[in-house]
Amino acid sequence: MCGQSSCSCKTMGWWQAVNKKLAAEKIRARLERRLAAFLSCEVGGLPRMKIGTLIHTLFLLFGDGEEMGGFHSTMSGVLQILSHEIVWDVEQKVEEAETPREVIN
Repeated sequence: MCGQSSCSCKTMGWWQAVNKKLAAEKIRARLERRLAAFLSCEVGGLPRMKIGTLIHTLFLLFGDGEEMGGFHSTMSGVLQILSHEIVWDVEQKVEEAETPREVIN
C-alpha cells in the first residue's frame, strides 16, 4: 500500500517514480474522451489542445456539477504530476550558438 499519506512514499519521493510522458498521455486521453463525448464526436475530430487548455475547457463545461473536484486543486495536482512544461506544451529554449556577424564597411 503506497498512498500519499504512507510513510514509505514520503521518504521515497513517489513523484519521482512517475513516468511523466506516460502520465501525460493517459491524462490527455481521458480529457479528450470526455470532451468528445460531450460534443458527440470522435476524439480524432478534436483539434490537438494543450492539456491545460483541455482542463480549462472541461471546467467551463462541467465545473458547475459535483462530478469534478475544485479547479485549483485539480490544476495543482496535474501540475505536480506532470510539470508546467508538459501541461502547457512549453518548449525548452535552446541556447543559440554565437555566430560571428559579418561587418560590412
